[in-house]
Amino acid sequence: MKPFEQIASKIDSELHHYLPRKWKKIGDIVILDLSKIENGKEKIAGIYAQVLNVKTIIQKNKISGELRKPEDTELLYGKETVTEISEYGIKYKLDLAEIMWSPGNTGWRSALSGPEKVSEFYTFDKPKTIIDYFAGIGYFSIQMAKGYPEAEIIAIDKNPRSIEYLTLNAKNNSVYIKIINDDCRNIELKADVIHLGYIGNTIDFLEHAHNCLNDNGTVIFHEAYRNNWLGFKSRSEWGTIPEKFAKLMDENNFTVQKFERVKFYGPSTSHIIAKLKKN
Repeated sequence: MKPFEQIASKIDSELHHYLPRKWKKIGDIVILDLSKIENGKEKIAGIYAQVLNVKTIIQKNKISGELRKPEDTELLYGKETVTEISEYGIKYKLDLAEIMWSPGNTGWRSALSGPEKVSEFYTFDKPKTIIDYFAGIGYFSIQMAKGYPEAEIIAIDKNPRSIEYLTLNAKNNSVYIKIINDDCRNIELKADVIHLGYIGNTIDFLEHAHNCLNDNGTVIFHEAYRNNWLGFKSRSEWGTIPEKFAKLMDENNFTVQKFERVKFYGPSTSHIIAKLKKN
């Protein structure tokens, strides 16, 4: 039987309609939504944990605020919220009660180690300095330290807990990264490449990035946009550069070199990535 079928077979059939068929498995922890179950959530969570072979079940909750922290973590089963993930030769340790992890971004965290569509975004011409403005636990900066060993890698993040795990992850992956716990807008270090791995109001940081880039520098820009604003009507159009987006970037003194969708980001919305060249 498939995992959900195994789970359902152990639970009263009257509750099957309320059982989540999808979940996020992150390391040895699962995040799922049992909010529709009024009684016996802990017992049901234990069944999910047994079938999925994980140590903890966390109730799905909102990610909010500038630091992108989970709200009011509720443990349905187990007590441990720290886990470890291995992707494309990198090991990441983090606390899911305090730090967000997006399984949907897996391929795009691969950088130079991933498929050609991804590695093209992260191929730079002998950069001397690469700065990650929203470094988190090192999703991007550790890959850059591996891929560009001759470059200075600088990782900046406001969240002190993220910085703790970034420091640990850099050590565990045997790379050196200069780590700064601050708002990136307070840091005026120059770079050849700046990574803006943020969703929500990324454009607010673009002027500062422009000012900190060396001549002909590159920005990797992440954001979420409505599909109708982007103007895409079919899957075949993805990979081309939307006119409105190109105009917006031109107004901010950048030329769009590459553009792609990372994943759907809610109804009629897409998480996009763009490679920008400083004008």
